[in-house]
Amino acid sequence: MTDTYIEKTLIDAFMTINDFSGVPLIKIDEKGKPLNVSLPNIPFTPPKDNNFYIISFLPNEPEPAGLGTNAENRWNGILQIDIIVPIGIGTDTIAIRYDWIVKLFQRGKTFNEIMIIRAYRAAQGAEPENTTYRTVIRVEFTASLPK
Repeated sequence: MTDTYIEKTLIDAFMTINDFSGVPLIKIDEKGKPLNVSLPNIPFTPPKDNNFYIISFLPNEPEPAGLGTNAENRWNGILQIDIIVPIGIGTDTIAIRYDWIVKLFQRGKTFNEIMIIRAYRAAQGAEPENTTYRTVIRVEFTASLPK
């Protein structure tokens, strides 16, 4: 298994946030396609209301988790979730989204073989064009997977 398995598993977990929270944080069209989530290497047009998420996957190089030909590989890295909102709407919307993301990806929770180390707000601020405000959430993970 490689980091592509981890990426898919964690993105799939994020896409369950509506059911997990009971709050419609992700908007889905009639075909099941997310309307307000920018996924890696998939065409995306930001919604006109400037309320959306950007998902990025940042893995480290794998390390051997043991000796021998059957030893697993240990992967560490970050699933980054950027919360984008219109500038000037305050922090309530961001706080609700951030709280649910941290609850979904709480420390020690596992998604298959992938364990969450921590989830936290890494940065926030207005974007250079001054029309949107970005809050960067980082979800650190570790996984020992068969090679």
